[in-house]
Amino acid sequence: MKSLAELLANKRPPTPSPEDFPREVGNRIRRQRMAFAWRQADLARRAGVSESTIKAAEKGSPVSSENLLRLLLALGHGSDVIKMLDAPHYPDLEAQARFFEMKPTASPALAKKRVRPKA
Repeated sequence: MKSLAELLANKRPPTPSPEDFPREVGNRIRRQRMAFAWRQADLARRAGVSESTIKAAEKGSPVSSENLLRLLLALGHGSDVIKMLDAPHYPDLEAQARFFEMKPTASPALAKKRVRPKA
């Protein structure tokens, strides 16, 4: 029987290093596009990006966050992104408590709150 630590360790795949992350994302985008039987031009049209952006992303070249979001939405991952942001990995229990005390993001006070200190 596996220990609790082993079960929890296997729950999520390991996060790729920052250097490998674009390549891993590109591989997954390519696999999903091919599973949908879409050409690169098809995905580009659906995402509203250029075909060269698709080629670059699939090769593992860095793409802008806006283009990555467009690709994820075109591949049907919009709700996955929202779920991911609703269930962050908390660095500690205090951060988790602060998250649950916050109101939904429509709060004007929260929108004006500075996240980073002034330089």
